[in-house]
Amino acid sequence: MLKVLHLSDIHMGSSFTHGKVNPETGLNTRLEDFVRTLGQCIDRAIAEPVDLVLFGGDAFPDATPPPFVQESFAKQFRRLADANIPTVLLVGNHDQHSQGTGGASLSIYRTLAVPGFIVGDTITTHRIRTPNGDIQVLTLPWLTRSTLLTRPDTEGCSLAEVNHLLIERLQPVLEAEIRRLDPDCPAILLAHLMADRANFGAERFLAVGKGFTIPISCLIRPEFDYVALGHVHKHQNLNPDNNPPIIYPGSIERVDFSEEKEDKGYIWLEIAKGEVNWTFCSLPVRSFCTINVDAFEEDDPQEAILRAIARKPIQDAVVRLIYKVRSNALERIDTAQLHEALKEAHTYTIRPEIVTKIARSRLPELGAGNHLDPLEALQAYLKNREDLQDISAEMVEAARELAGSEL
Repeated sequence: MLKVLHLSDIHMGSSFTHGKVNPETGLNTRLEDFVRTLGQCIDRAIAEPVDLVLFGGDAFPDATPPPFVQESFAKQFRRLADANIPTVLLVGNHDQHSQGTGGASLSIYRTLAVPGFIVGDTITTHRIRTPNGDIQVLTLPWLTRSTLLTRPDTEGCSLAEVNHLLIERLQPVLEAEIRRLDPDCPAILLAHLMADRANFGAERFLAVGKGFTIPISCLIRPEFDYVALGHVHKHQNLNPDNNPPIIYPGSIERVDFSEEKEDKGYIWLEIAKGEVNWTFCSLPVRSFCTINVDAFEEDDPQEAILRAIARKPIQDAVVRLIYKVRSNALERIDTAQLHEALKEAHTYTIRPEIVTKIARSRLPELGAGNHLDPLEALQAYLKNREDLQDISAEMVEAARELAGSEL
């Protein structure tokens, strides 16, 4: 069986706000984190060695990263070329210019003809020869509406209609490539896309330019032995029946606090025609830690905040402290003492939130976790508004009439 390493969404050069300058190197420590994590993936690929490395797209936060960031990325992937390991670099949405054309940040690898490297910026199939046999990789880069549609096609159309048109145009193109696959050779679809069953990670906040959602029915095809995806930062298998496995490995590092609780890693894959075994391999990435303290009712809010900090594993973590206090208690917070308590963290931010009495009193009834019908919600709101008590009965009656309810 062929050995394949599948990773995606490196985003090297992001998360700098959560780092600091390393005085010995002059580099942001978060860049060093990303380089170290990528290096661990490359180390595994070379140590085995693997027959193929698949990168699912989004090398950088945008299409024109600074030269020192590009160099850090290139140094790691160059190691694969030196080890004669074939590598496919798929173009993701962040690898394209804002107009959605080309793979700007990855095109240099084609221009320089790096041995064994394939830049996947078109829908096509690559037959790759390895020491243990051939394998087919059908590349499906990030597609925008301009890739498959012209302006007259979409004029006057809603987003849903545009999405439908895009799927209609994509399906015959993809079908044509599938029909050309050699049925006796293992086949992988390598795609950077949003599938309709996927759960978002931080990519919902990072996406630049609007793409479209592809039905998973387009991906569950018997001709594919494995579907290697990129774009979503949360690791998941969209087809638990594994016929074929449809896998997002997720990003290899935490980009922001929305990924605080997610495992990060890559996929280790062993594949032959009609047979595939895959494993998610976790990476030891830097911890993110949120400390939420509600000190509104505390007699000593400072002590409550310090206790909350002491309970959290903040050593070398990226930390954010969020505490809620009354406005008249804010002056009782000793920020110098908070800074001292957080000094073991890699970096940290402190964000106080002032809670008013009115806002505080209505939170229990109207919190996001509670389910009230509109009339109950109005009554709960009015109950906590002393300034509206004189007209609350009239407001409730008017609400009943508007809703046409007899309650």
